[in-house]
Amino acid sequence: MKKLLNILTIGTAFLFASCDKEATELTAQSSAAVAFIHAAPTPPPAAGTTAPAVDILIDDLLSNGSRRLSYGLVSAGGGVGNGGAYMPITPGSRTIKISPDSGKTNFINATLQFEAKKAYTVVAYDTLAASGTRTLRAVQLTDDLTVPSGTNVHVRFLHLAPLAPAVDITLLRTSPSTDSVTLTNRTYLGTAPNATALSAFAPIPGGTYTIRVKLPGTQTVVATFALGANLSSGRIVTLAAIGTARGQALGAMLLRHY
Repeated sequence: MKKLLNILTIGTAFLFASCDKEATELTAQSSAAVAFIHAAPTPPPAAGTTAPAVDILIDDLLSNGSRRLSYGLVSAGGGVGNGGAYMPITPGSRTIKISPDSGKTNFINATLQFEAKKAYTVVAYDTLAASGTRTLRAVQLTDDLTVPSGTNVHVRFLHLAPLAPAVDITLLRTSPSTDSVTLTNRTYLGTAPNATALSAFAPIPGGTYTIRVKLPGTQTVVATFALGANLSSGRIVTLAAIGTARGQALGAMLLRHY
């Protein structure tokens, strides 16, 4: 695995985690793999302050060492700092805890299933009640790391911004030729996300892209983020909208799986 690349900052943080091909070839010693996304912002009235960095515990064992996972970032082979996004995990039923203090208290405490020879992304995100009370949730996505065909890139989008309305996402390609792909009416994950539907990647032509976030069914742009060449041919990526859209501007993050 290559080192985690924090390449670009526009609005809030974009994070790019890269993995070489061999990172997806799971061995007998690491027969399943998991990456983590911390997309849980500080709720109102504290929005705008920094959400706490967290530890990741697997079966009550601290798995990120001294490298705590900060808001808007993804894990890097056991924590932010080095390695690729994925860390090895033993197949079967595993207890996953996400904690601000090494397990003394837990934002998330979930039992998840991991199958041999598969890769997963666990997303920690935030559902905000009307009072602004924090209720953290997690969704486990299954990552299809099949290499894209031809010059395509595989992309999926997650709406992880509490209090933000549904949005249309236009991916505008400026090179090698002008083109666009629009993902319509994407809504916040909410309390009962469909993990199967959210896990799916869609093929689009590789190239240099900009994201335009629009109000659904309109051409009203509410946020724009440049991706540069990070949707180059052959890559597999997750794009996500983050923030609260109330006291904390919408941002975006990108996890490169391959």
